[in-house]
Amino acid sequence: MKWLLAIVFYHIVMIPVVIMTILLPFILYKDIKTILINEVPVSNGMDAVLAMFSFFIYLAVRSKFLGKPYRKITILLPLLQMLIYTNGALVIGIVILNKWANDGLYSKGWAIVFACLAIVAIRLLMSLFYRKFPIVQTDYR
Repeated sequence: MKWLLAIVFYHIVMIPVVIMTILLPFILYKDIKTILINEVPVSNGMDAVLAMFSFFIYLAVRSKFLGKPYRKITILLPLLQMLIYTNGALVIGIVILNKWANDGLYSKGWAIVFACLAIVAIRLLMSLFYRKFPIVQTDYR
């Protein structure tokens, strides 16, 4: 019964989450390009989408039962975790660029510098996190 519920409710949702998490950086790069070229803010709800994707990936990481199919492909869960962190950095960069394009809080050059610094800072924090907690595949039986 437990398997049936997991297949019907969780894995049906998780397959599009995996595909969209992999494609999301390309969408976010396109939004950044649109902001910089047109100098108009983009309205996107990517932070809410990213939070929903993070929740489903969290369930796969924390639950041995729900994450069993994703642990069979050993690189999938660490890849999804790194993509969530990268997408979070890109969303923060988009928020900074939207503040420039919408409110004019700072110049275009400073907006680009602040967005790049936010992305680099989150990547450095991710590196420190994985240095302290390295990705080690354990045997789940």
